[in-house]
Amino acid sequence: MRAMAMVQSTTTGTTARVASSHAARGRRSAASSARTPRASPSAAASSSDDARTSADFEALFAWLAQTHGVDCSKVSVGRDDVAGWGLRARKDLGVNECALSVPRAAWVTVDKAKADGEIGAALSDAQYNLASWTTLALYVLKERERGDKAKFAAYAKTLPRTLDAPLFWSAEELAMIAGTQLLDNAAGYDAYIRQVYDDLSQDFFVKYADVFDVNTTFDEASFRWAFGILRSRALPPCEGANIALIPGLDLVNHSSLSSAKWSTMGGIVGAVSGLFGRGGDNATMRVDVDRAVKNGEPIFVNYAPQGIDSQFALDFGFVDAITPSPGYALTLSIPEDDVNCFDKLDVLDVCGLGESPTFTLRAYQDPDPELRTFLRLLNCKGQDAFLLEALFRQTCWQLISEPLSAENEADCCASMTNGVAGALARYETRSLDEEKNALMQTPGSLTTREEIAVRVRLGEKSALIETASFFDVIASRLDKLEYYQERRLRSLNLLDEDGSSTYDPFKETMA
Repeated sequence: MRAMAMVQSTTTGTTARVASSHAARGRRSAASSARTPRASPSAAASSSDDARTSADFEALFAWLAQTHGVDCSKVSVGRDDVAGWGLRARKDLGVNECALSVPRAAWVTVDKAKADGEIGAALSDAQYNLASWTTLALYVLKERERGDKAKFAAYAKTLPRTLDAPLFWSAEELAMIAGTQLLDNAAGYDAYIRQVYDDLSQDFFVKYADVFDVNTTFDEASFRWAFGILRSRALPPCEGANIALIPGLDLVNHSSLSSAKWSTMGGIVGAVSGLFGRGGDNATMRVDVDRAVKNGEPIFVNYAPQGIDSQFALDFGFVDAITPSPGYALTLSIPEDDVNCFDKLDVLDVCGLGESPTFTLRAYQDPDPELRTFLRLLNCKGQDAFLLEALFRQTCWQLISEPLSAENEADCCASMTNGVAGALARYETRSLDEEKNALMQTPGSLTTREEIAVRVRLGEKSALIETASFFDVIASRLDKLEYYQERRLRSLNLLDEDGSSTYDPFKETMA
């Protein structure tokens, strides 16, 4: 589900790919840069067009309490102009106190979808082997179609009808993120959804036309909406093959300042081992507050502790304005035409990093040390290539964790600065001041989607520019770095602290 898009820059025979790695809460988440997502039929609408009411959420909690015995006494649902609808404390809560716990019987799961009397047989048809998320998306749409007769009717009424993730933007709105990784990834999502829907339309929907009406409930726009709901509301560990929607709990909003997460059986580890396996029927998903919360205050979790602004925008349709996470995802791989390609891949296999690792460039932080090591491997050639021989296979990664040679380090810096320059050239403007000034306009002058676009552009460009500056500094002091050969000689006591040779041919002769 997570699409990848790339911008390629070639320097000194190596290729650096500047890419975004990762595939809304709707409460307030092989494409190219030239391709844009198909504009959503409801693109003109946004979270401001929200027909949900307090009564809808009160009905949800009444259903949870009466049908599934959920203790809802500690929480309520409130709305503000920034975060939209979200869970709030109904009484004072102490640190690590459970705010809400929802049993598995109340979850919307793939198992329940396949057991559904009307569409379960179709969803279980081994001929199609539908992905878990596809199965759940079709079930959500069927439940929405059933209205008040649905098993999860109370929950379905609390789902937003419009989402602010770029997948649902108009063509004009998408133009605001031209050149960004966010647009590339939104295009990847768009292509993926269209392909899945086309595949369903060609056979599955034809065979089961009696229960899937593609002209109304199961048209492409609705299927896209269901995808957005799942991407935005299914947090770990309820994702991937174990994807599930947790009514009530998925109303907890995000804060980058929070350390709270969804948990079960005393923690995430317990969730993974027993939640969806044997004994999982008695599981509950819960959220414990990570700080004292006063009556009426919002309750938060952290959707993605390592996430960056473009990821939050892509999946959840927001950027955290209080504590933004500006960044840019960089994916590197060894070019197939590299004469040492297979040796380098073997080194990567030994260190367990994978053939195409992704590193996150963050504004205000130095690049990951492993990124610099990968760059040295990527640019290793000529006389330095002896370290790629089988003799050094187990220790190569450690040996190149520090500068390898002046030429290699220069190539690393050049490949990064050139790649960054290429990525920055894709934006319509490179002025950070223009982006910052846009955010300083009169409050409310920007729409939700306009603000997302500005913050993502600012975050991506800030990370790129600061990364280029970091490598420019390294390039300016290459003559002050110590390289592999010097370190090796020093380890053999053949260099003193000043870098001068300790070898004395006279002593060697006398010996």
